[in-house]
Amino acid sequence: VGLYFGEVATVAGVESSLKPLASLPALPKANVPKMTFAPDLKRRAEMSARAKAAAEGARPGEASIACRGDRAFPVARSDTALVIIDMQSDFLLPDGRIGQHYKDSPVTNGLAGVKRLLASARAAGLTVAHSRSHRYGAAVMDHFVGAGDAGYEFHPEVAPVPGEIVVDKWTFGAFASTPLEEELRARGVERILLCGVLTNVCIFATASQAVDRFFRVCLVEDACAAFDTEWHDMAIRLISEPQMRKGHYGQVGLYFGEVATVAGVESSLKPLASLPALPKANVPKMTFAPDLKRRAEMSARAKAAAEGARPGEASIACRGDRAFPVARSDTALVIIDMQSDFLLPDGRIGQHYKDSPVTNGLAGVKRLLASARAAGLTVAHSRSHRYGAAVMDHFVGAGDAGYEFHPEVAPVPGEIVVDKWTFGAFASTPLEEELRARGVERILLCGVLTNVCIFATASQAVDRFFRVCLVEDACAAFDTEWHDMAIRLISEPQMRKGHYGQVGLYFGE
Repeated sequence: VGLYFGEVATVAGVESSLKPLASLPALPKANVPKMTFAPDLKRRAEMSARAKAAAEGARPGEASIACRGDRAFPVARSDTALVIIDMQSDFLLPDGRIGQHYKDSPVTNGLAGVKRLLASARAAGLTVAHSRSHRYGAAVMDHFVGAGDAGYEFHPEVAPVPGEIVVDKWTFGAFASTPLEEELRARGVERILLCGVLTNVCIFATASQAVDRFFRVCLVEDACAAFDTEWHDMAIRLISEPQMRKGHYGQVGLYFGEVATVAGVESSLKPLASLPALPKANVPKMTFAPDLKRRAEMSARAKAAAEGARPGEASIACRGDRAFPVARSDTALVIIDMQSDFLLPDGRIGQHYKDSPVTNGLAGVKRLLASARAAGLTVAHSRSHRYGAAVMDHFVGAGDAGYEFHPEVAPVPGEIVVDKWTFGAFASTPLEEELRARGVERILLCGVLTNVCIFATASQAVDRFFRVCLVEDACAAFDTEWHDMAIRLISEPQMRKGHYGQVGLYFGE
């Protein structure tokens, strides 16, 4: 329940469920220790510098790949990597632990394309990286790592060769729990050709995490696959279409990525294979000790989640005749980026989208906030200084009117407030620590934008085994279709075999 990626409910459904809780005796005030989280100013400054460099445009390459929308993605052998996500036997072979349940699905549709891309990238001399996942839905199979398990290993047709990067991950995205960023930076990589499985889960999460870090992304659509063709197609659209709208058109591969075909990549890389080889990169010997304590914590949370969602004081009706239990002691309302700049018609962003549906969720958020406060739930607000591909870190703490919350849904003293430079609200903030300190295990999620920061936050929440329930009419996007597709991609995988019992964990109700 709510773990892959989340359940989906309505404002009215939440109000109805929370109303009786408001008349219960108040819970004892939580003894939350005074916490001081120093922001990682060095990291924030690095990303601000990368944002400023990105604003100057994509560097010229040795070749250019034709992409959707008559766009182009420049590549160079010195700074471009092929990143292949989770092409493991367990997912792709008909007798694999996961593959056996999806024999009639299109999950292997991208295999031939990945094989061709791998041959083309190797011939051209590009950096190649492979991720291998021990996150199986809402389970962390950490005992597979280093054990030589045949199912966990790469499909034999696309296995790495010596010298290629290999990372093992327990999160959906390939950056969040691995040294992939450090490995790529050490080789001078700034641009990524992305492929693998699953398009709507680990590919989407990796694309989001890559552009968070200012790697430019080009997704190779026919070298990716999902368990459902519609999910694949919707994910491709949500990765590519925002990139092509006003305000983001010049940000090549940064919001969230360009989209190309295998044939287009092959055609562009082929001439590079005949060029004199570049000098071998002097990559320092790097030893990255995995955070075993963190991995063990998540493995324990996975095992606890497998026992099912804990009963609540109330239950919220969700899509698919599902239910999301809530309790005042362990449930939080998390509100994403309801800032004046995004929502007001004279805001820095809002002024460009006056005719968009971006304010459609405002009334719903206002109602949810009143209901959650009356019931005594924990309430958290995120505030973003990531404006598309720009990091506006000078807004933080400056009292800038546009950066502040919309006055109708502003926080009150005692509520959590975090400032973020990533799309998701967990990756660059102490939100997880703040919620854990209050005993929170379940999240009601709302705000803007459904297809960007909401989707990224849902993914990051279930990565951490918070169960998620997205309140669909308290969210909005700049395009109704993007909103609707994001809602489907959050809720529908949750309702399929293998994930049906993972309430709010894949990706949410």
